[in-house]
Amino acid sequence: MKPKKLAIIGAGNGGFAMAGDLALAGFEINLYELPRFEHNIIPIKEKGGLEITGVAKKGFAKLTVISKDIREGIEDCSSIMVVTQALAHEEVARWLAPVVKGGQCIFLFPGSGGSVLFGKIFHEQKVDSRVGIAEVLTLPYACRKTGATSINVSRLLGVLGLGAFPGKNIDWIFPIFQAIYPSSFKMSNGLEVGICNANIILHPAPTLLSLGRIEYSQGDFYLYKEGFTPSIEKVIDALDREIASIFKALGFPSKSSKEIFEKRYEKSWDEQFNIMRKIGSKGPFDVKTRYITEDVPVGMVLISSIGKMLGISTPTFDSVIHLCGVVNDENYWRSGRTLATLGLEGMNSETLKGFLREGYNYLAKDL
Repeated sequence: MKPKKLAIIGAGNGGFAMAGDLALAGFEINLYELPRFEHNIIPIKEKGGLEITGVAKKGFAKLTVISKDIREGIEDCSSIMVVTQALAHEEVARWLAPVVKGGQCIFLFPGSGGSVLFGKIFHEQKVDSRVGIAEVLTLPYACRKTGATSINVSRLLGVLGLGAFPGKNIDWIFPIFQAIYPSSFKMSNGLEVGICNANIILHPAPTLLSLGRIEYSQGDFYLYKEGFTPSIEKVIDALDREIASIFKALGFPSKSSKEIFEKRYEKSWDEQFNIMRKIGSKGPFDVKTRYITEDVPVGMVLISSIGKMLGISTPTFDSVIHLCGVVNDENYWRSGRTLATLGLEGMNSETLKGFLREGYNYLAKDL
């Protein structure tokens, strides 16, 4: 495998930005897209790459492989960057299982607990246990496509937190990640990273509580400028307190999601938000936004599920989940990511902590 050769899975906004930025930084980039989304890569395949503008690397980024065939050139990629919606994690894990091999590292951007899901699927599929699996707090870029072959990066999203599954693998995985994104720090395990994804408290509740304005404005709405009023900030604080209770019960080092947010940006919450209010992009525009359809079932439902396992009340999370389901005619409790979907159902807190640290070997010790 070649240390400077990377695979990126997903040709949406994030995948475009990562492919362009890292290719211009000197990495050899293979860009893959799931076959059902092949239309995302046809234009850049014809050009051989994409154009990137904004605050990251700038210029035309030539890519080595652009394909819907995951077998094409994947074998010598040292790292595989999964830059898809979290809703696609199971599909991507099953897509990768037959082709990954020991020594390769898989990084999920962001993870939302997806590293544990990958671990479960790889365990079931008997994938080489030497494959590294880790997840990142967030995408490195705030970005939007400006055309079929171009992307603009409006801002960089701070220092990146990384946690592995199992957590003990972070010591050998982290240097590989840091060689790609030097501004990064270790976290204890993948689930801690998933819970700390700031989108969980930043997006669903403010969007839900701004729906009157969003629907009335018909496309002229800025969440960071308009949606974070003092009353809505109180709801965000309540969500953060519920997360803090879960961290305390699980013995995670993080004190709260807000604390990790401030560590990422190296600024206080209020200082960073003043910046985001000034430069935040327009949107969301309706109830089908990813701020609800992804962040609620994948992020909020998981936290509620963990709270139930620990006997910790999460009334604010539960209220937002319920009301978001009402406005979208969806049962997010049924379709969302839970301890059961991650293979963690029935564990007590001590077993869960051991499993997150040691992986499936920990469960084998008890047999």
